[in-house]
Order: sequence, then C-alpha cells, then structure tokens
Amino acid sequence: QGKWMTEREDRDQSGKFNEIPTTFRDRVSIDGASGFKAAAGRYHLYVALGCPWAHRTLLMREIKGLNDAISLSIVDPIMSDKGWMFSDAPGTIPDSVNHARYLQEIYLKADPKYTGRVTVPVLWDKQNQTIVNNESRQIMRMFDLEFAAVATKKIDLYPPDLQQQIDETIDSIQPSINRGVYRAGFATSQAAYEQAVIELF
Repeated sequence: QGKWMTEREDRDQSGKFNEIPTTFRDRVSIDGASGFKAAAGRYHLYVALGCPWAHRTLLMREIKGLNDAISLSIVDPIMSDKGWMFSDAPGTIPDSVNHARYLQEIYLKADPKYTGRVTVPVLWDKQNQTIVNNESRQIMRMFDLEFAAVATKKIDLYPPDLQQQIDETIDSIQPSINRGVYRAGFATSQAAYEQAVIELF
C-alpha cells in the first residue's frame, strides 16, 4: 500500500500548518454527462462532526433536504493511529455501504495505490464503487445545484445574480478564516500560531 501521509507531514520546519490539497475532483451532474448522474439513493457521504470542512457539507445536505437522497456515515470523533475510524460511539453512524472499519479502506477501494491523506468529507458513488469528490466546497455546490431535482427543500443558495459575489467572498475568506482556524490550531511553534491568529482575527 505504500507509505501513508502522517498527521505531522502537513507542518513545515517553522511549525506552520500547510493544508494538503484534496485529490478526488470528479463531479456529479444533473444529466450524468460527467459520468456521475445525480440521483436519489446513489451517493453516500462520509463525514466527521469535528471537521468544519465536512460539517459544512452536512449542513448543506440538511438545508437542501437531501437526507433521504444521500445516505450518511459519521466517523468516531477521536482519530486513531490509522486515521478516521468507524465505531459505535454516541453520535457516530457506521459504514453501511462498504462496511469499512477505517476510512482509509474507502480511499483504497477507490484507488488501490493511494497513499495520500485520508480526509473528510468524502462523496462516494455506490453505483461505480468509487470516490467522486473529497473537496467540501465542490460537494456543497453539487448538493445545491446538481441535486436540486431530488431535494425536498426548494431553496437556491447560489442564485445566478449573486454567483460572482458569492465566489469572490468565499475566495477572500478562505486563506485567513477557513484555513486560518487550522493554521492556528495545528501550529507547532509560537511564531506560526501568532501569525495565524492575527490573520484570523
């Protein structure tokens, strides 16, 4: 399986946290032209409640009324030495789709040669037996737009007349706020912590 990236490999020598890019970037589409057609019951979402990136996809699933259309698994809040783990702890939901013990099994099922970080959220395609996407912003956008036909709550959170403003706002808060909480919380030196906190606040 090769060498898995450890939790410490996302820090540099100065103690700064450097976010590891997500690697699965396919897209669910309304018409299926992307290879992944939006449909109720086809997709599964893996999340950790303590991860803000994963949490926001869970919020979008709720807001859009996709709870019945997209099934869900919630990992244990405590990360094991093998990464995110499924358990019977309060607030968790086991993996009813792939029956995995660790989230890394899902990544290896999608790509047997994968050795990168195992992160949440993960959008899984039950039909093609693979990961569609593990980038929270893209998953949120798909839930809002591509799954609109199967959503029970008809709310548009990305209206055409506001799309440019929404994208610009998200881009502007991403480095210092969205990533800033990680840069502060995961800093391993005082200097790196202070730089991140000052930028965040």
